[in-house]
Amino acid sequence: MKILLVTLLLTLTLQPALAAVRHSPIYANEASNWPLETFAANGLFRQIARYQQGHPQAIVINSGAYTLTELASQLGSRVLSRTESGWTLHYPLVIGPGARLTLSGNTLFIEGLHGGCLINRGELVIEHSTISSNGNQNSGFIHGWGGSTTRIVNSALMDLGRADYRANGVSVARHRYQGRGAPAQLQIVDSQFSNLYRAVDAEAGSRITISGLTVNNSREQGLVLQNSPASIERLQVSRSAGHGLRVGGYGSFTLTDSELEDNNGSGILLEEHSGAIHLTRINSHNNREYGAQIKSQRQQTPTLLEAMRLNSNGSDGLRLDGSMTITVKDADISHNQRYAISVQAAQGQEITGAMSNLELHLNRLAALHTGGEGNLALKGISLRHGSNRGKYLAGNLADEEADLLPKLLRDQEVAISFTETPATIPLASLR
Repeated sequence: MKILLVTLLLTLTLQPALAAVRHSPIYANEASNWPLETFAANGLFRQIARYQQGHPQAIVINSGAYTLTELASQLGSRVLSRTESGWTLHYPLVIGPGARLTLSGNTLFIEGLHGGCLINRGELVIEHSTISSNGNQNSGFIHGWGGSTTRIVNSALMDLGRADYRANGVSVARHRYQGRGAPAQLQIVDSQFSNLYRAVDAEAGSRITISGLTVNNSREQGLVLQNSPASIERLQVSRSAGHGLRVGGYGSFTLTDSELEDNNGSGILLEEHSGAIHLTRINSHNNREYGAQIKSQRQQTPTLLEAMRLNSNGSDGLRLDGSMTITVKDADISHNQRYAISVQAAQGQEITGAMSNLELHLNRLAALHTGGEGNLALKGISLRHGSNRGKYLAGNLADEEADLLPKLLRDQEVAISFTETPATIPLASLR
């Protein structure tokens, strides 16, 4: 009897462990299968059909903590194989709520041609590891849903992501079925991302923390953050096919000690962004478009740019569009192909700025261009032009250069109001 009881207890104890990792069918357009439904509708079925036999399946870790070695012990080599060069994942792998997968000192190739990808609903830890994929429209990807934590430390990611929705590289979002639940958290420390479609793609319901990330050769844009609070330091983005960093929506955004260079769009684009902005010690140079552009109806939301170097960009160093109240101080905005600073208020709106301790040297067209309505307070402005025929002020300030320039050159604080409304001359009295 005792032997029977012991056997029964062992069986009951082992059953959850055996069920912790399982094959799960994938169905497109089915609410109960929402963690995979998005990707099944985005071509994942087609990739799986090249490799799997029968109905498409994913691997789901329902509970427990696993390494790749521990995971492989419960799966066949057609799912997760190993060679001398490292591991290869051939199936979609879902980390369920409460489960954890840790890659530590591993080399993993995600075989996108077979449907390989990592989908996180629990905890994914990547440390001192290398993850790569196909580097094209068949590439695998990493995605975290609401409530998940994805932590990448001292690791290299290469060739991930494709143009399909939420399969862009490393992405996070909260699904509509998750309501207003816990956010998807992405934490990156001292890592390198190369040749991803997008290095980071964050949607509503996400929180981003980055402390040391180098991104190069992104096939579309470097980082795209939408409605996602983000705190980023020591970011380097170069040679993206589009913008280096694009931010929109309502999340607060802080960027410090970062460099954006040689991107095919702007170094930094904040578009339709309504959250607080603080950019400090940023070097954005040699980008095809703007060094930094803020294109938003921000009104009184705090907007602070300090210790900026916006040099040698293909258009303006700093471009401001829409409506906002902005502080710019301690900046070098020089050698740009158009204006150092271009301000264009939206119709019926105003841009108000306090700008101090700026070097605006040798920009091709002018140091400051204004359009629309607004007010600027300028102090400590150093001006140089590369041509005797060049102008320092342009737009609707151009006719005021003779009055304003001497004050600026004497380092006086100058208050400027600019408007598109022409001055009116009172009619002479007929009496």
